[in-house]
Amino acid sequence: MEYNRNEGAGKKFVEGILASCAIMLLFMMLQVFVSLVGTTAALTAHMLSAGGDADQALNALWDTTSGGRFMTLLTLVATLVSTLFSLPAYWIVWGRKRTEQDRRYFREKVLRIKPFAMIVIACCGLYYVAILISAVIAVVSPDTMEAYNEMMDMALGGSEILAMMAAVLLAPINEECIMRGLILRNLQRHFSMPAAIVIQAVLFGIFHANWVQGIYVLPVGAALGYVAVKSRSVIPCVFMHLFYNMLTFVAAMLPEFCQTWAFAIGVVVASALAVWYMGRAERGTQSAG
Repeated sequence: MEYNRNEGAGKKFVEGILASCAIMLLFMMLQVFVSLVGTTAALTAHMLSAGGDADQALNALWDTTSGGRFMTLLTLVATLVSTLFSLPAYWIVWGRKRTEQDRRYFREKVLRIKPFAMIVIACCGLYYVAILISAVIAVVSPDTMEAYNEMMDMALGGSEILAMMAAVLLAPINEECIMRGLILRNLQRHFSMPAAIVIQAVLFGIFHANWVQGIYVLPVGAALGYVAVKSRSVIPCVFMHLFYNMLTFVAAMLPEFCQTWAFAIGVVVASALAVWYMGRAERGTQSAG
């Protein structure tokens, strides 16, 4: 019996975690490849303009990339290409296998005002959880936070329109098809629901390829995983992810006190209580029905 149990655990690890890591790394490598192709194309164009002078071409490339807009466009293109692969991959592997029971459940239980209101409220709380975590990181390691801010300014600071297209429109579709679509569904075949949600949340953090985001997106990834399991669909997750990312742009227009510790803690507590109360009322209504 011990041998069979160990064999089952090994198979679970290989087919569950390693296969999920392989999926994640495949899409990370795809985005890196697209970025390299774009950078190489830009360098080649500068080489031609400089008449083959490598130093002049490299300096021109540095000026282009440090300007911001090029990197933002590159982020947009890399995310778009990844989405063109992740969306059909999810549909082929899992999406087209949805049963009529799943569709009916989505229409009757998920496609309603209250669940989406809960998602919106939860996003507000999760956003400010991320703000608090980022603030702690900034206190503990200011250099890490400064490097992160510089990286984000380079990747998304060149054009607000391009940044919104990449972060608010494409990234939620791409990442939900990968993380809550391909990866979470694969993990559910081998692990319990809580374990699958935790594992995919950790992988979601790793997918962002930097320590700061990797830490503060853990609660977001766990919440998105929970929504995916409960709704039996990635559609609410795409909406939730989209709204969460949009808050970054909305919060920048709010008064300065909305970025303070006190305000952040207040929003987190209020949103948690609101979601808990609405969830409790929803369960009571279902029980009565």
